[in-house]
Amino acid sequence: MITVKTAKREQKIIGILESRGEISVNELSELLDISVSTLRKQLAVMQENGLLIRTYGGVMSVNRVPDETFESKMHKNIAEKNRIAERARRLVLKGCTIALGSGTTVYGLSTLLGDLEKTTVYVNSMQAADYLSRCAGLEVHICSGIIRSQTGTIIGSEAVEYFRGLKQVDYAFIGCDAIDGSGEVFSDNLSVATAEKAILLCARHRYIVCDSSKLGKTSIARITSLKDCDGLITGASEVESTLRYRTLTDVLYA
Repeated sequence: MITVKTAKREQKIIGILESRGEISVNELSELLDISVSTLRKQLAVMQENGLLIRTYGGVMSVNRVPDETFESKMHKNIAEKNRIAERARRLVLKGCTIALGSGTTVYGLSTLLGDLEKTTVYVNSMQAADYLSRCAGLEVHICSGIIRSQTGTIIGSEAVEYFRGLKQVDYAFIGCDAIDGSGEVFSDNLSVATAEKAILLCARHRYIVCDSSKLGKTSIARITSLKDCDGLITGASEVESTLRYRTLTDVLYA
């Protein structure tokens, strides 16, 4: 279990890397006022959790490309994302438990859950939590961790441990940045991928929601494989790429 002191130090390290890109271990130990040996142990754990990349004598941010803002993503493929969210909503029933990842398509699903009663929802998205908290019939839980300022996604060891510690929920829905031709699912960010994977693994039924612009592509951080999921929900027509995916999982067309 991560301690409060370690969690606070983790947030400082990620903050430094987000602003500077990379830093030497010696300089980082001076900034944090801890020994190099203690720092190296924490950096090893953080790398294992996808929060940074260790280099020779230093560390670098996993996010080498600036995040696109949540608001900017909201204006892309709007009609298709809405159809995907509506198709996903048909899978869940009153009284179930749901884990939601981050991203605009998953957020679209969250806005359709307000009519459910006696339903518990777990999230790692500030936007989803804000919307769902106003729905009287829902019990909403948000994990602790590090908030990515551009996207509202909550990452870090605390977020990962939170979802790993949940009693198995009924459904999990996550988005992604790419699905390659072999059905491997990716994020553009290692720390986001680690959190999204933990969300998937806490559920009995696991779904990827993904608009057609992300199909047949790849990225840097693997989340899962379609063969380990119950379904892919997409707005794509039955094109060749999705027909291949049907050998791996149930493909639901929106």
